[in-house]
Amino acid sequence: MVPIPSSIAKIQERGYDSMAKLCAEMSQQKKGLQVCQGALYLRREVRDQVGLTARERMTNLAGAFAARQRLSGTVVIVDDVITTGATLSDAAKALRIAGAQSVFAITLCGSPDPR
Repeated sequence: MVPIPSSIAKIQERGYDSMAKLCAEMSQQKKGLQVCQGALYLRREVRDQVGLTARERMTNLAGAFAARQRLSGTVVIVDDVITTGATLSDAAKALRIAGAQSVFAITLCGSPDPR
């Protein structure tokens, strides 16, 4: 499992990294699930996605994610909300570049597509 990285500002605002914490909890509940904490990182600052259209979200995140390490096999991205898929799409691209053969995603909830 690879958690979508939170921005430093969001971690400071919450007091913790929500996706990293969720992945750690899931791995405790299901032995054998490996968490690749820090495998993804944001290469640059991105705008908060709230209120952006689908096109703006894709532009905002294009090339934003990169992998810190080589990967192989199947990787599962973990994120809180899927709206347009822009975050998951860019993260999956970075993971495939890093060597992942298959990339899947788990999200906690979905949101209507902001056209």
